[in-house]
Amino acid sequence: MSYFVFKIHAQGRLEYLNEYQDYRPAREAVRAARNSTPEGEIYSVRLVHGNDQAHAERLLSEKREPRPLGEDS
Repeated sequence: MSYFVFKIHAQGRLEYLNEYQDYRPAREAVRAARNSTPEGEIYSVRLVHGNDQAHAERLLSEKREPRPLGEDS
């Protein structure tokens, strides 16, 4: 399984940035992308661990239920 980096734009549009085999380079790429966001652009950068790019996109697109109140992190 690989680590995939995506930009998430408004309305959940995903933009694939890169794929990494190791966690540390992927984490560094995400941090660099977050720190270099141009003024006025609104998007988030996410890292996801998946089998392939399509699997990673599905994971990011899934609607997740909120955690119950009072549950520990």
